[in-house]
Amino acid sequence: MRPRDITGRVLRKPLQSPYAQSANSLLGNRWLWAGFFLWLLWMSVISDHSLLNIMRMRHQLASMNTDIARVRTEAHQLEEQLKDPEARRDHAEAMLRQQGMLRSGEIQYRLGGAATDSTRR
Repeated sequence: MRPRDITGRVLRKPLQSPYAQSANSLLGNRWLWAGFFLWLLWMSVISDHSLLNIMRMRHQLASMNTDIARVRTEAHQLEEQLKDPEARRDHAEAMLRQQGMLRSGEIQYRLGGAATDSTRR
């Protein structure tokens, strides 16, 4: 008796195992896919460390870094103005003029609907 190769006959027949997936099941175990979908929803939208929150925090971080760079350059400019005595004098004069103070001998003309002088009665 010669050994015969039965591979062709075995492979032609479908598997009759209770563990094999059926042909009409498209995605396999539905509970597994439902759990995966819920986890993905939780991970991307709902949780405190979700992908949506991470993207929002990255955007806030970028805007804060821009603000920090702007404030640093502004602070550097202000420090340079503090070191310059002429700039300090000009700034002090501008602040006093905003408060309505004048140099001696100067006349202030108010145009438009400006308030009347409080010293005149």
